[in-house]
Amino acid sequence: MKKLFLLAALALGVMTASAQAADAKFRLCTGNAELNYAKAGHYLKQRAQGVDVVYTKGSIDNLDKIVAGECDGGFVQSDALMVYSQRNAKAISTLERAGVLYQEQVHMICNRKFDLGRMVNLKKDMTVAVGQDGSGGYTTWSGFVMADKDRYGKVSTSPLSGDRMISAVADGSLVQCGLIVTALNAPFIKNEVQKAGDAVILVGTDDRDMTKTAKDARGQAVYTYGEIPADTYPRIQPSGTIYGTKSVGTVQVDAVFVANVDWINAHEDDDNKILRGFNAAKPDIQKLAKPQ
Repeated sequence: MKKLFLLAALALGVMTASAQAADAKFRLCTGNAELNYAKAGHYLKQRAQGVDVVYTKGSIDNLDKIVAGECDGGFVQSDALMVYSQRNAKAISTLERAGVLYQEQVHMICNRKFDLGRMVNLKKDMTVAVGQDGSGGYTTWSGFVMADKDRYGKVSTSPLSGDRMISAVADGSLVQCGLIVTALNAPFIKNEVQKAGDAVILVGTDDRDMTKTAKDARGQAVYTYGEIPADTYPRIQPSGTIYGTKSVGTVQVDAVFVANVDWINAHEDDDNKILRGFNAAKPDIQKLAKPQ
């Protein structure tokens, strides 16, 4: 009888330990199920046990959900942390950066007839489609306004995105430009935007003041300067001097992995496994930013 009791107690202990291990789920906020953050989440899920991929509206929505306890971590644009700190400075202290996925470029397409050349030439009577509140484009535009309100605060915005944004920019009467924040060679730009190449053109977002004035809570620059190489999107890039197309200057922003500090403190061993899984998944994740 005593032996049976000991066996039962041992079995119960094993079940309890298993239940505790199963409780250590890591709910990962990503983004649209069809886009890179969600795909990156599934790469992490393959490398680390306990990861549940949660589809969301984007970076700001991810931060809202992490702060509210609906997610334990997520992938966000680094400028989203700057924008979010203006809404909820205290909440930012509950987040810890766990790594960088890759860099994203700020693409701006404009109607060809306006011949803007660069984003800094936008006028106050123009409208830029940036997407819905919380989207990547909306977040980055908010960051631009924070960094240079005199220049960008006067420009009207539209919540249009996707195919509706392309159509509106190609028409040019109500919306003259559109902002898309994504890694180079993103399928949406490579395939869908280029179909409107007769009416839209890629313009430079290389406002060098952005790299100096936009700072995060640590005082670090949020944006860096780079370029979209010549012939990346041949139908929408400016023509080259002799042949082909020219490179286009751009502002770049990191896509970062953040986690809730309370979850980390409560599950240190599991957090270590998540971090190791993230490092193991990074080669696959980084390939998302360089599709062929």
